[in-house]
Amino acid sequence: MQRDPTPDQCNKGIEVMRCKCAGLLLVAAAVLASATALPATPSAAQTLRDLLPFGRTHRIAKLLQVVVNITIHKISDGGNDAAGTAAPRRIEAFGSGFIIDPSGLVVTNRHVVDNALDITVNLSDGTALPAKLRGAGRTIDIALLEITPPKPLPVVTWGDSDKVRVGDKVLAVGNPFGIGESVSAGIVSAKNRDILTTPFDDYIQTDAAINHGNSGGPLFNTRGDVIGVDTALYSPTTQGGSLGIGFAIPGNDARVAADQLRRLGHLEQGWLGLRTQDVTANIADALDLPETAGTIVVGIEPNAPAAKAGLQIGDVILKYGRQVPKDARALARMISATAIGQPVALLVWRDRKEQTIAATVAAWPDEQPVSGDTPNRPTRPTHVDLPDLGLQTAAVSDETRAKFKLANAQIGIVITSVTPGSAADEGGLTAGNVILRVQQAPVATPADLLARLSEARTAKRHYVLVLVQDHDDLRWVPLVVG
Repeated sequence: MQRDPTPDQCNKGIEVMRCKCAGLLLVAAAVLASATALPATPSAAQTLRDLLPFGRTHRIAKLLQVVVNITIHKISDGGNDAAGTAAPRRIEAFGSGFIIDPSGLVVTNRHVVDNALDITVNLSDGTALPAKLRGAGRTIDIALLEITPPKPLPVVTWGDSDKVRVGDKVLAVGNPFGIGESVSAGIVSAKNRDILTTPFDDYIQTDAAINHGNSGGPLFNTRGDVIGVDTALYSPTTQGGSLGIGFAIPGNDARVAADQLRRLGHLEQGWLGLRTQDVTANIADALDLPETAGTIVVGIEPNAPAAKAGLQIGDVILKYGRQVPKDARALARMISATAIGQPVALLVWRDRKEQTIAATVAAWPDEQPVSGDTPNRPTRPTHVDLPDLGLQTAAVSDETRAKFKLANAQIGIVITSVTPGSAADEGGLTAGNVILRVQQAPVATPADLLARLSEARTAKRHYVLVLVQDHDDLRWVPLVVG
């Protein structure tokens, strides 16, 4: 999974953006019939205009006024030139944003403006204004900019992202590749996507084209309401663009973050000091839970609110207040959104019965999800030896990037050595190659690779396919596993 790049990587690639005729005639007839019944009021005329074919373009024209292009300058971290040396230099990069207050408050992604020397916001009429950073989140990729416009600006209308459904039509507006304001259309492909960027991942997935430079731009519904902030894209290569898999931070989350940044300059998030994981059918069976539901506690911080409240490892949290968390990430978001100092009742399953435990939410130390309310993600090895395949692998890190000259945004698992005459050697794999997928499933850590190979062997496969990247080339390599 790849994220839209940080600004200094924008020019280098990715890193974490019918009906039948008869039916159509019937629809047209219905629209004309409704026109005769509408009262002659401006609101009714507006409604009719939006129903007619030119209504959509009229709406988009209004949306463009609230979207801005963002240009920043920063010092790059260097790159390998022809002589093999790295020289930091001043670069220009681009992003997008949208206006939330007439006085000049602009929402964008944090990674768009990270380490910026200067920030310029370009309005839809061509006006370029210097911007200052009002605040930025750490656990959510949102930043708030402030500009001083010569007159009040038009602003977006927030929609309710909780009401978004898979299949809903959406529009993405932004500044892809810095070429200028562009509009792309698509649908909501999925919800609650976890792309492993934060403990709270709840991304809206869309097939509307999102490319480098779209970061921070709005995702609109058909009413013109913001229901997401375009943030990430998936592409299997460092130079890739949109493949129809883009991700947006839900608008409700972005709105809460922007409001806190406006008031406080930082995020103020609730914390109980516990770690949980999803309850599976096997876990439910072992605990005599009537149904597979809730999240089970796997760790509690000493002296944290959860410990003081009497929560125990092995408790299954069924309700948080009146809310029912559908997974561990949902519970983490609920806790994070709770006001500091607010008491909350947790319905837990313990000793084969339900109990209610009262806890008081505290502030999350330094807004850093180091050991807070995060889904339990087991420790993963950074190196894995596969002697039967003749491979040694490692996670992509600063060390492996430097050793094998990998791009800053490289993802996957790097091959550190290959045994001569092994299956890997016969498949043409060499040190420095990067494994991106196994049997079409993305792999991000050596542990993922072990899991996919184990699945193949359990299924009694003779070969497993791995997608390998060698600089700019991609290829599938079959490896003997059984």
